[in-house]
Amino acid sequence: MYTHTVSAHHGSQWIVEGWALFRVRPAVWVALGAIDLVVTVLLSMIPVISDLTPVFTVLWAGGMCAAAENCRTLGTVRVADAFNGIRRHAQPLFAASLVALAAALVCDFATSRMAASFNALALATPGAASASAPWLAALLYAVAVIGAALTLWLAPALIVLERMPPLDALKASAVATWRNPLAALVYGVFIAGLAGAALVTLGIGLIVLAPLAYLSTFAAYRDLFANRRTGADTPA
Repeated sequence: MYTHTVSAHHGSQWIVEGWALFRVRPAVWVALGAIDLVVTVLLSMIPVISDLTPVFTVLWAGGMCAAAENCRTLGTVRVADAFNGIRRHAQPLFAASLVALAAALVCDFATSRMAASFNALALATPGAASASAPWLAALLYAVAVIGAALTLWLAPALIVLERMPPLDALKASAVATWRNPLAALVYGVFIAGLAGAALVTLGIGLIVLAPLAYLSTFAAYRDLFANRRTGADTPA
Protein backbone atom coordinates (compact mmCIF):
# COMPACT_ATOMS: atom_id res chain seq x y z
CA MET A 1 0.00 0.00 0.00
CA TYR A 2 1.36 3.40 -0.99
CA THR A 3 0.47 6.89 0.12
CA HIS A 4 1.04 10.05 -1.86
CA THR A 5 2.10 13.46 -0.63
CA VAL A 6 -0.29 16.11 -1.92
CA SER A 7 -0.39 19.89 -1.80
CA ALA A 8 -2.45 21.88 0.70
CA HIS A 9 -5.28 22.72 -1.70
CA HIS A 10 -6.25 19.05 -1.87
CA GLY A 11 -7.80 19.52 1.58
CA SER A 12 -10.51 21.75 0.10
CA GLN A 13 -10.79 19.56 -2.99
CA TRP A 14 -11.78 16.59 -0.81
CA ILE A 15 -14.79 18.55 0.40
CA VAL A 16 -15.72 19.49 -3.18
CA GLU A 17 -15.53 15.83 -4.23
CA GLY A 18 -17.54 14.78 -1.18
CA TRP A 19 -20.21 17.32 -2.08
CA ALA A 20 -20.36 15.95 -5.62
CA LEU A 21 -21.15 12.51 -4.20
CA PHE A 22 -23.71 14.03 -1.83
CA ARG A 23 -25.54 15.63 -4.76
CA VAL A 24 -26.03 12.24 -6.44
CA ARG A 25 -28.62 11.15 -3.86
CA PRO A 26 -29.03 13.99 -1.33
CA ALA A 27 -32.17 12.56 0.30
CA VAL A 28 -30.43 9.28 1.12
CA TRP A 29 -27.34 11.03 2.48
CA VAL A 30 -29.49 13.31 4.62
CA ALA A 31 -31.28 10.24 6.00
CA LEU A 32 -27.93 8.63 6.82
CA GLY A 33 -26.77 11.87 8.44
CA ALA A 34 -29.92 11.98 10.55
CA ILE A 35 -29.37 8.38 11.71
CA ASP A 36 -25.79 9.21 12.62
CA LEU A 37 -26.78 12.25 14.66
CA VAL A 38 -29.69 10.56 16.44
CA VAL A 39 -27.61 7.55 17.51
CA THR A 40 -24.70 9.78 18.56
CA VAL A 41 -26.94 12.01 20.67
CA LEU A 42 -28.71 9.05 22.29
CA LEU A 43 -25.42 7.37 23.17
CA SER A 44 -23.94 10.57 24.59
CA MET A 45 -26.99 11.06 26.83
CA ILE A 46 -26.59 7.71 28.59
CA PRO A 47 -23.87 8.10 31.26
CA VAL A 48 -22.89 4.44 31.49
CA ILE A 49 -22.34 3.90 27.77
CA SER A 50 -21.55 7.43 26.56
CA ASP A 51 -17.91 6.42 25.96
CA LEU A 52 -19.16 3.99 23.30
CA THR A 53 -19.99 6.95 21.05
CA PRO A 54 -16.52 6.89 19.40
CA VAL A 55 -16.93 3.15 18.80
CA PHE A 56 -20.16 3.81 16.92
CA THR A 57 -18.46 6.60 14.96
CA VAL A 58 -15.75 4.24 13.69
CA LEU A 59 -18.30 1.57 12.75
CA TRP A 60 -20.50 4.14 11.02
CA ALA A 61 -17.52 5.60 9.16
CA GLY A 62 -16.84 2.16 7.71
CA GLY A 63 -20.44 1.78 6.64
CA MET A 64 -20.50 5.23 5.07
CA CYS A 65 -17.34 4.45 3.11
CA ALA A 66 -19.01 1.34 1.71
CA ALA A 67 -22.05 3.43 0.75
CA ALA A 68 -19.81 6.09 -0.81
CA GLU A 69 -18.04 3.48 -2.93
CA ASN A 70 -21.41 2.21 -4.20
CA CYS A 71 -22.41 5.77 -5.01
CA ARG A 72 -19.16 6.35 -6.90
CA THR A 73 -19.20 3.12 -8.89
CA LEU A 74 -22.93 2.50 -9.36
CA GLY A 75 -24.27 6.05 -9.32
CA THR A 76 -26.76 5.20 -6.60
CA VAL A 77 -26.86 4.61 -2.86
CA ARG A 78 -29.30 3.17 -0.35
CA VAL A 79 -29.57 3.54 3.43
CA ALA A 80 -29.03 -0.23 3.63
CA ASP A 81 -25.60 0.13 2.02
CA ALA A 82 -24.14 1.68 5.17
CA PHE A 83 -25.55 -1.05 7.40
CA ASN A 84 -24.35 -3.75 5.01
CA GLY A 85 -20.87 -2.25 5.07
CA ILE A 86 -20.81 -2.40 8.85
CA ARG A 87 -22.17 -5.95 8.91
CA ARG A 88 -19.60 -7.27 6.42
CA HIS A 89 -16.63 -5.71 8.21
CA ALA A 90 -17.91 -5.58 11.78
CA GLN A 91 -15.04 -7.47 13.39
CA PRO A 92 -12.07 -5.46 12.00
CA LEU A 93 -13.97 -2.19 12.36
CA PHE A 94 -14.73 -2.98 15.98
CA ALA A 95 -11.09 -3.88 16.60
CA ALA A 96 -10.03 -0.51 15.22
CA SER A 97 -12.71 1.24 17.26
CA LEU A 98 -11.03 0.05 20.45
CA VAL A 99 -8.43 2.75 19.78
CA ALA A 100 -11.23 5.31 19.81
CA LEU A 101 -12.61 3.83 23.03
CA ALA A 102 -9.18 3.92 24.69
CA ALA A 103 -8.71 7.55 23.59
CA ALA A 104 -12.13 8.47 25.00
CA LEU A 105 -11.29 6.86 28.35
CA VAL A 106 -7.93 8.65 28.48
CA CYS A 107 -9.65 11.96 27.68
CA ASP A 108 -12.21 11.37 30.44
CA PHE A 109 -9.41 10.63 32.91
CA ALA A 110 -7.39 13.67 31.82
CA THR A 111 -10.43 15.95 32.05
CA SER A 112 -11.24 14.76 35.57
CA ARG A 113 -7.60 15.23 36.62
CA MET A 114 -7.52 18.76 35.18
CA ALA A 115 -10.69 19.69 37.07
CA ALA A 116 -9.43 18.15 40.30
CA SER A 117 -6.01 19.79 39.98
CA PHE A 118 -7.38 23.25 39.28
CA ASN A 119 -9.78 22.86 42.20
CA ALA A 120 -6.95 21.81 44.50
CA LEU A 121 -4.78 24.70 43.35
CA ALA A 122 -7.63 27.13 43.98
CA LEU A 123 -8.47 25.87 47.48
CA ALA A 124 -5.22 24.57 48.92
CA THR A 125 -2.47 26.57 50.53
CA PRO A 126 0.61 27.39 48.41
CA GLY A 127 2.71 24.30 47.84
CA ALA A 128 -0.09 21.90 48.79
CA ALA A 129 -0.66 20.82 45.19
CA SER A 130 1.62 20.54 42.19
CA ALA A 131 1.14 23.42 39.77
CA SER A 132 2.21 21.16 36.90
CA ALA A 133 -0.55 18.59 37.48
CA PRO A 134 -3.29 20.22 35.33
CA TRP A 135 -0.88 20.89 32.49
CA LEU A 136 0.33 17.30 32.47
CA ALA A 137 -3.30 16.19 32.28
CA ALA A 138 -3.88 18.65 29.42
CA LEU A 139 -0.85 17.24 27.59
CA LEU A 140 -2.20 13.69 28.05
CA TYR A 141 -5.54 14.84 26.66
CA ALA A 142 -3.90 16.42 23.60
CA VAL A 143 -1.78 13.34 22.91
CA ALA A 144 -4.87 11.09 23.08
CA VAL A 145 -6.91 13.31 20.75
CA ILE A 146 -4.16 13.82 18.17
CA GLY A 147 -3.12 10.16 18.24
CA ALA A 148 -6.71 9.00 17.74
CA ALA A 149 -7.27 11.50 14.92
CA LEU A 150 -4.13 10.42 13.06
CA THR A 151 -4.77 6.70 13.30
CA LEU A 152 -8.54 6.63 12.87
CA TRP A 153 -9.24 9.21 10.16
CA LEU A 154 -8.67 6.95 7.15
CA ALA A 155 -8.57 3.56 8.87
CA PRO A 156 -12.28 2.65 8.36
CA ALA A 157 -11.98 3.28 4.60
CA LEU A 158 -8.84 1.15 4.41
CA ILE A 159 -10.48 -1.67 6.37
CA VAL A 160 -13.67 -1.71 4.31
CA LEU A 161 -12.35 -0.89 0.83
CA GLU A 162 -8.82 -2.31 0.93
CA ARG A 163 -9.53 -5.24 3.30
CA MET A 164 -6.58 -4.17 5.42
CA PRO A 165 -6.10 -5.67 8.90
CA PRO A 166 -6.98 -3.16 11.65
CA LEU A 167 -3.42 -2.54 12.84
CA ASP A 168 -2.15 -2.03 9.29
CA ALA A 169 -5.03 0.33 8.54
CA LEU A 170 -4.37 2.37 11.67
CA LYS A 171 -0.70 2.64 10.81
CA ALA A 172 -1.37 3.58 7.17
CA SER A 173 -3.86 6.25 8.25
CA ALA A 174 -1.34 7.76 10.67
CA VAL A 175 1.44 7.75 8.06
CA ALA A 176 -0.73 9.29 5.34
CA THR A 177 -1.98 12.05 7.65
CA TRP A 178 1.49 12.71 9.04
CA ARG A 179 2.93 13.08 5.52
CA ASN A 180 0.17 15.48 4.44
CA PRO A 181 -0.13 17.92 7.36
CA LEU A 182 -1.02 20.98 5.29
CA ALA A 183 -3.77 19.24 3.32
CA ALA A 184 -5.14 17.74 6.55
CA LEU A 185 -5.01 21.17 8.22
CA VAL A 186 -6.84 22.87 5.36
CA TYR A 187 -9.43 20.11 5.41
CA GLY A 188 -9.87 20.43 9.17
CA VAL A 189 -10.27 24.22 8.96
CA PHE A 190 -12.96 23.90 6.28
CA ILE A 191 -14.84 21.24 8.26
CA ALA A 192 -14.63 23.35 11.42
CA GLY A 193 -15.94 26.36 9.50
CA LEU A 194 -18.81 24.35 8.08
CA ALA A 195 -19.59 23.02 11.57
CA GLY A 196 -19.78 26.57 12.87
CA ALA A 197 -22.11 27.50 10.04
CA ALA A 198 -24.25 24.43 10.76
CA LEU A 199 -24.61 25.46 14.40
CA VAL A 200 -26.02 28.81 13.28
CA THR A 201 -28.93 26.84 11.81
CA LEU A 202 -29.62 25.46 15.32
CA GLY A 203 -27.97 22.19 14.33
CA ILE A 204 -30.22 21.46 11.38
CA GLY A 205 -27.30 21.81 8.99
CA LEU A 206 -25.53 18.98 10.78
CA ILE A 207 -27.65 16.42 8.95
CA VAL A 208 -25.88 17.63 5.80
CA LEU A 209 -22.46 18.19 7.36
CA ALA A 210 -22.35 14.73 8.97
CA PRO A 211 -22.55 12.75 5.70
CA LEU A 212 -20.38 15.36 3.96
CA ALA A 213 -17.62 14.76 6.53
CA TYR A 214 -17.68 11.02 5.78
CA LEU A 215 -17.87 11.55 2.02
CA SER A 216 -14.97 14.00 2.03
CA THR A 217 -12.95 11.53 4.12
CA PHE A 218 -13.73 8.93 1.45
CA ALA A 219 -12.45 11.41 -1.15
CA ALA A 220 -9.26 11.86 0.88
CA TYR A 221 -8.77 8.09 1.00
CA ARG A 222 -9.22 7.93 -2.78
CA ASP A 223 -6.71 10.70 -3.32
CA LEU A 224 -4.05 9.43 -0.92
CA PHE A 225 -4.39 5.68 -1.54
CA ALA A 226 -6.75 4.31 -4.17
CA ASN A 227 -5.67 6.62 -6.99
CA ARG A 228 -1.99 6.71 -6.10
CA ARG A 229 -0.37 3.35 -6.76
CA THR A 230 2.66 4.17 -8.86
CA GLY A 231 6.33 3.59 -8.38
CA ALA A 232 6.79 7.26 -7.50
CA ASP A 233 4.62 6.97 -4.42
CA THR A 234 5.97 6.58 -0.93
CA PRO A 235 5.31 3.31 0.87
CA ALA A 236 3.16 3.66 3.97
